[in-house]
Amino acid sequence: MVILITGKKGSGKTHYANTLLAELQSELYKAHWIDGDKFRAIKGNNDYSDEGRIRNLMEAAKEAAEYEQAGYIVLCSFIAPKKKWRYRMRKLWECSRVVYIPGGTLWPGTKYEVPSEREMRTIYNYKKEELY
Repeated sequence: MVILITGKKGSGKTHYANTLLAELQSELYKAHWIDGDKFRAIKGNNDYSDEGRIRNLMEAAKEAAEYEQAGYIVLCSFIAPKKKWRYRMRKLWECSRVVYIPGGTLWPGTKYEVPSEREMRTIYNYKKEELY
């Protein structure tokens, strides 16, 4: 399973993911966390255009899929402001859920498409089910 923890900058995504990771590991689940800021730094992606952002998200989504296939619960904490971007990410995962953390800020000129209740439900084999 992959849990996409999303929201604006400074909303608490990292804190939430870190707390959830510790809880999962204390219950002896195999869990892995991919943090947006750390992932961008590791990949050296300093392109903040829409193209650079979606490239970063999709690279992270592919890595999450690999961990999911290996039996991990994967936490991904990323600013993913567009519904279509989140949709593309989730198509790579067998089981996923979106968790939206409200609050925070965005870079100038950007809007955040808040996930609907329907988007935030757990989806199994998203490739076969269309939500949007």
